[in-house]
Amino acid sequence: MTKNYLDILAETIRNNWDAPALTDFYLTEDGSAQDTSRGNHYTYGEMYAEIVRVADLLTRLGLQKGDHIAICGANSSHWVIAYLAIAKMQGVSVTVMHSLQPDQVAQMVDFSDAKALFADKELWMELKEQSFPQIQSAIALEDWDVLQGKKIKISNLKSQISNQDCQFPIVEPDYLAMICFTSGSTGGAKGVMLPYRSLHNNVHQAFLLYPQENNASFLSVLPFFHMAGLIGDMLSQLAFGKNIHILRALQSLENIDNALKIIMPYMFVSVPAIFGAKNTDILTSLLPRCKLIFMGGAKLDKCTEQRIMDSTIPLSLIYGQTETGASISISPYKQHRISSSGKIVEGMTCRIASNGEILVKGENVMLGYYKDPEATAQKIDKDGWLHTGDKGHLDEDGYLYVEGRLEQDMIVLPNGENIRPDNIEALINALHEVSESIVFARDGKLVAIVVAYPQPLPARRGDDLRRTILRAVNPQLPLFSQLYDVEITDVPLKRTEKQTIKRYLYR
Repeated sequence: MTKNYLDILAETIRNNWDAPALTDFYLTEDGSAQDTSRGNHYTYGEMYAEIVRVADLLTRLGLQKGDHIAICGANSSHWVIAYLAIAKMQGVSVTVMHSLQPDQVAQMVDFSDAKALFADKELWMELKEQSFPQIQSAIALEDWDVLQGKKIKISNLKSQISNQDCQFPIVEPDYLAMICFTSGSTGGAKGVMLPYRSLHNNVHQAFLLYPQENNASFLSVLPFFHMAGLIGDMLSQLAFGKNIHILRALQSLENIDNALKIIMPYMFVSVPAIFGAKNTDILTSLLPRCKLIFMGGAKLDKCTEQRIMDSTIPLSLIYGQTETGASISISPYKQHRISSSGKIVEGMTCRIASNGEILVKGENVMLGYYKDPEATAQKIDKDGWLHTGDKGHLDEDGYLYVEGRLEQDMIVLPNGENIRPDNIEALINALHEVSESIVFARDGKLVAIVVAYPQPLPARRGDDLRRTILRAVNPQLPLFSQLYDVEITDVPLKRTEKQTIKRYLYR
């Protein structure tokens, strides 16, 4: 068993007491510089003192060890502190996507049996109209005001805490740490129960992989409510003692690009959609200082992959699922292989089933889906193997290659032919005039919805693009998998927070 990440964090806090830890990073109105007049700034010592104060508030509100406590808000330093305060008092964090509709948030909070809720005040104004029968207290992320429940003010304990006081509770590896909802790319979201061993090992993998640089700055752009952001942008960087700049501006590619130029981070954790955009060159903004681009969450197209590989910045890809707390395989530092998702991480075992499915077991695997034993049994078999639903193979050196989803996500035509839509989409997306696409079956024929680039696109140009796509793509495909029609749009495809297309919406 790897070392408890809370023990690592406590040691890091003690050793970096006066070093910067969390910065709410706002851009000036024109996006050219950091707006230092806004947001919170915490050293590691100040962050720990705030964690103690919030944990004390939760206890005085009547929350106890094992109670479920939800967090629903935009990324911020206080989101981080709320999460660690819940760990400090041995509660169970429930991370909820803040951009959902209020009724959806209420359903998730109620389903998770949360007794308390941290939320942005503006969001709470919408949420309070919903029914939260189990919520005893609602707490504002901005200033820890109690919005609902007993009106208790947070204690002033800062002056009483020193670095020698820093410690977190001892927890058993299988103790439930959090409930994180899946992104729902293939349907309804499920509550994934992640134990501490999964968080421990995922942070440990980061220690084995990431390059180290003293007093380095890091830009966080991935959502903390999802495991990629929680592990890659938050827990791992804190364990390293980095200064995390949390981008509070609108998550546009332009704002990310501007922030990168200002902060010049030592590494960048990203999803492929950020690099795949055809109107912003994120890679150029990273070149001055970045020592690693760490990518996951969705399939990386080969053109973008090769472009990064041809730069001076090493690339590492991660493959995993929410059900594994983020990682199954990771490219070793400076040893990435084109089209590979790296090697199976320590503490995990992988085998390929007879149908080509990737099966895994080990420390990262979830306890199950919350209140859904049937779905758990479908995901984890009686021998403990987690069925990823992905198809792939391992090469002779142990590198994993993910080849797409299994048959349930394939298109089966009336003539019995099985079609891999991602293969056709890759051909379409390679065209300069295309931003993104999705292929599906309609009345037994293959149809593509294509988002044009650049936008807006005149109607006549849309007709020309439709013909261009059919002429360019169909000759590269067998007769049975050729496109029947192409629909051009300027409306982006619906995606999860991981930027995975919600295919079920287009079936």
